Amino acid sequence: MLATLLLAILPIVVTLGLGFIAGWRQQFPANTSDSLIQLVMVYALPLSLFGGILTLKRAVIRENLAVAGWLAVGMLGGLIVLIVSQRLQRVPLTAATLRALSIASPSVPFMGTSVLLIVFGKISILLVALGGLYMNLIQVPTSVFLLTLVGHEATTSPWVTLQRTLLTASQQPVVWAPILAFILNLVGFKLPLQWLPLFTELGQAAGGVALFALGLILAAHQLKVTRPIVKNVGLKNLALPLVVWLAMHLLGLPLLTQQLVVITLAIPTAAIPTMLAVQQRLPADEYVATQLLSTLLAPITMGIFMLGLHVT
Repeated sequence: MLATLLLAILPIVVTLGLGFIAGWRQQFPANTSDSLIQLVMVYALPLSLFGGILTLKRAVIRENLAVAGWLAVGMLGGLIVLIVSQRLQRVPLTAATLRALSIASPSVPFMGTSVLLIVFGKISILLVALGGLYMNLIQVPTSVFLLTLVGHEATTSPWVTLQRTLLTASQQPVVWAPILAFILNLVGFKLPLQWLPLFTELGQAAGGVALFALGLILAAHQLKVTRPIVKNVGLKNLALPLVVWLAMHLLGLPLLTQQLVVITLAIPTAAIPTMLAVQQRLPADEYVATQLLSTLLAPITMGIFMLGLHVT
């Protein structure tokens, strides 16, 4: 168990650390992280997801429908519950939306391809695909719609904005590539193993490049810890995965299902809230700091869940 924990956590620490050092030493131009993220999201990750899903047995997909459902509970149900609960506390809709997104959106596309692969092996590709689809097709459009409701400079209706956001999301390779792969897999298409390198040659770089880019981003920002940031990180790294784990345990779900869902939800927060804040011309410091602190504490908090779930 200890060996698995170290093998899963150390790559995060080392790769993030190298990116952070490179950013701190200013070894790359300021927009390098943007270019690396573009490489991952447009080419490397879609290739990795497409090839990986086509090599999964159909039985594996059917057997993990519960995993898909409980990931939806954590990511989508969690987003809704958090927005509603904060609105009941009179938190402004913009802050409630972005805070909820920070808590309910694990950085699965960036960190899942490396961390989950070490912990769970080949089935990790299914987790990354599901997490990416939930984030890009539901969480982001929903958040943009809510932010548009209070946008003072909006020139189009929120519903038009929602339609455009959904259309833009569906055109992204990281969205349509896994959907197409799922369809081909379920109708019986099987990718011959000799053709797999077509997708893995670049696809296998997705996790490392994404973590390095995240290190560059973190090096460009100072960490200022405030009460809202601590609350965001506590809910993201500990409370949300713990609540979902407790519900699954009480319902008697298999241990493996619990492990797959909870460890995925325990991955640090994604950069989406920061991107949306900047796009909507809203203060982004809280969400940048939330991502930084969530990532720094991830080796500890993910390790706690791995030990508690007996991940070996």
